Amino acid sequence: MDIEKISFSLISLAGDSFSKLIEALQAAKESDNERVEVLLKEADELMIQAHKEQTEMLIQETRGEKASYSVLLVHAQDTLMNTILASTLIREMIEMYQEIKTIKIEGEK
Repeated sequence: MDIEKISFSLISLAGDSFSKLIEALQAAKESDNERVEVLLKEADELMIQAHKEQTEMLIQETRGEKASYSVLLVHAQDTLMNTILASTLIREMIEMYQEIKTIKIEGEK
């Protein structure tokens, strides 16, 4: 099991997903709902790929291929978990932006 390769892949995928989430939040702030949906989908696809990498590593370990743990792997796992948490919070914030926009529009009538 190439822990270094897996670690860098997890960091890259999770980091790219996090970037898409931040872009989606900015698009929501600008009321660009079409872009929000595209970016959230892209973020999800990247996170799914990261989960597949992580799952493969877990499967290999259950087959007896013991992994050598490193600070890099810990960082990779931490990056993925932070992205998952950010996804939950950013999605809530996007909903809030959309509700605020709706309230403002209704108030202007």
